[in-house]
Amino acid sequence: MWFIQPFDNTIERKIKKFKSDKPLIKNYKAFIEELKVVDDPRTLGDLKHGKFRHCYGIHLTKSHSLIYYVDFQQNTVFLIDLDDNKNLYGRDNKA
Repeated sequence: MWFIQPFDNTIERKIKKFKSDKPLIKNYKAFIEELKVVDDPRTLGDLKHGKFRHCYGIHLTKSHSLIYYVDFQQNTVFLIDLDDNKNLYGRDNKA
């Protein structure tokens, strides 16, 4: 069982910002439940590079992603950021 912990207050602010986006909130809650029980949380996401090096990301909707970091020593998954892909990565992925 993994402990799920926000890295800072970023996730709380983003959840409030996106509270009207029902599919995003639903997928976020489902993913958190899945993270708690999976053997290796790294298998659920894709390894990131650049600004989020050593972190993993997963698309919760077509345009929104959650970035997380897995700490095996503390048996904890730290939630780093949740936002539109363009805001997270600073570029338009369609180009």
